[in-house]
Amino acid sequence: MKHLIIRVSVASALAAAACWQIGCQNEEGPQSTPLLAEARADETNFSPVKARNPYKEVEKNLLERTVYESAGPGGTRIELRDLFVSPGAMVEKVSLPGPAILQVLSGEGKMTTAEKATELTVGTTLTLGQDTSCALESRGITPLVLRAHIVVP
Repeated sequence: MKHLIIRVSVASALAAAACWQIGCQNEEGPQSTPLLAEARADETNFSPVKARNPYKEVEKNLLERTVYESAGPGGTRIELRDLFVSPGAMVEKVSLPGPAILQVLSGEGKMTTAEKATELTVGTTLTLGQDTSCALESRGITPLVLRAHIVVP
């Protein structure tokens, strides 16, 4: 039994070495892709595709876009907005048109209101009351992106 295991092991090792040798014989050396030609200074070859719902600058380091809006109960309006704070930036005053539930979609940072400071990481959910403003700080190399679910009176 012991001799059989040794024979099978030696045969397997020889077969693997032979397959490796045969498979690697026709392989070429490393290949490189040539670099693209430099663009001319006057060249404006922009994509014809336009974003359907682009961010708009609200103030320095803060971009915003409305993702969804609909009529709500009792004459209110429901809005979903994305707030985008540039990486490593601070926005002193962020205010929304009504009470909101905020959810962190990307990045990390801190939200400070008059009452308290809250650390923000992906998945953090918190509220912002009506007529309440806050400061948003983005930390790290990725932007801080929050989704605001707003009830507009």
